Amino acid sequence: DASKEMSVMLLFREGFHVAAEGARWMAEKADELAKVEAKLASLSKRVEANFSDAETSLQLAEVSDFIETLLQSVDSVRVNSMKLPLMQELQERATKANERLQELRK
Repeated sequence: DASKEMSVMLLFREGFHVAAEGARWMAEKADELAKVEAKLASLSKRVEANFSDAETSLQLAEVSDFIETLLQSVDSVRVNSMKLPLMQELQERATKANERLQELRK
């Protein structure tokens, strides 16, 4: 019986750490995404003004890599239920940035 309680406690603690790690990851990625969104806005102006060059293409590829990785990771990172709305918001922002990126690449 004591070993069952210990197992439950360890599982609870592990779940807590996984959720805390997920929350930390989410906060870091939200900050990075804000920078990427600003960069994307700047790149959009450059593309729309027909000032794009090889550097613009390289930066668009970097933005694309970040967004694709973020969108893939969002589904596998675990957070506690209180943080789910923030995770959904992060996913929506990344999806919106990805849509904007696809528009620029046309």
